[in-house]
Amino acid sequence: MLLLAEYRVKPHIAKADFKRLMDEFVKRGAEQGEVAHYVKADASGGYTIEDEDTLAPGFAGALAYSEFLTFTVTPVLKIDDAVGPIMTYLAG
Repeated sequence: MLLLAEYRVKPHIAKADFKRLMDEFVKRGAEQGEVAHYVKADASGGYTIEDEDTLAPGFAGALAYSEFLTFTVTPVLKIDDAVGPIMTYLAG
């Protein structure tokens, strides 16, 4: 299952807290199943794409960063996997 996670840095985070966030990131490293990780150029957050069999690892990661970040996680499909169901829907 592919998951697209958007994370946003909580408003008014102190520089010391941002350093603690980065220390946690260095300690944890890439999340299990991480396919890609992008950071927004305005420094407000970023996106990860993870390929997981279960939601548990992503949930554990969200908990670890919840003091600093908010998350929106959306299951997604590759377009090749979505075209068949879309065409079936359109044919009906």
